[in-house]
Amino acid sequence: MKFDHKKLDKLIAKNGLDECKQYIYDNARSIIQLSLLGEETYGNIGNSRIVGYPDLPTGMEWPETEDGERMTFIAQLNLKDIKPLDREGLLPEAGILYFFMGLDEPSYNIEHKVIYVENTAELAKREIDEVSVLEETYGEFVSYRLSAKEIIQLPTYAYMNNEQISGDDTLYDRYSNMESELFDRDESYIGHLYGYPEEQHDDCELEAALMIVAAEEYGYKEEEIDKLVQHFSGDKNKAQQEIDDMIMLLEVDSSDAVGFCWWDCGVIHFFIRREDLVNRKFDNTYLSLYSS
Repeated sequence: MKFDHKKLDKLIAKNGLDECKQYIYDNARSIIQLSLLGEETYGNIGNSRIVGYPDLPTGMEWPETEDGERMTFIAQLNLKDIKPLDREGLLPEAGILYFFMGLDEPSYNIEHKVIYVENTAELAKREIDEVSVLEETYGEFVSYRLSAKEIIQLPTYAYMNNEQISGDDTLYDRYSNMESELFDRDESYIGHLYGYPEEQHDDCELEAALMIVAAEEYGYKEEEIDKLVQHFSGDKNKAQQEIDDMIMLLEVDSSDAVGFCWWDCGVIHFFIRREDLVNRKFDNTYLSLYSS
């Protein structure tokens, strides 16, 4: 990922991280941060929003769980606003991405739907006369308009593979300070596209790849990658490539304002294969929840 290094260089110098400059250059990622802009009034059709009611095409069915319950609408993202921030150029040029989900139990392979609608000419606010599955459990959520901006994210603690930084408390404190200056998760923060997942371990992409590619559940063991290798007839390089090409399409954080509390103030992650994202195959995704 290529960046304008001026901002990075300034913060590297400020935090005394010159000895780690190359590591930061090599591992920093461009992400699209989503923030709460104000409570939704539904004055505009097709704007980016979190929960509430989506703007759907006429005739489109509201997604349901396998038990026939209405999934909960999580977000809609207007790609006309998001695409200019997409440094990798993977998202469609226009249209809307919708995210729906079922009950957040268990924390892996959660029922969900990611839907892409290219033509936004005939969208209308869609209400339902039933309580969605998550609202039945947690109560009504508060809808907000969303704003988006591109920021730079450094590897989180779980994904940091630099022993020099992690092994030196003083150096790690300076690194954490720079990480916070780049990625300020204030009260308006609600989530982001791309980048590193909020996690305790660096295995989210493996977990997603196992289910999407091999239809195998992750067992949280070191040898779990062997299931993926076996799926590819022993081709370790192919298995690793699938993990490397797994993209976090959206992470949604807990939020007091919205009413989200993913277990113990955790997050949810929607993952997709790079190839499927490029080919607009949004029916081949994975949703999991992380909570400390």
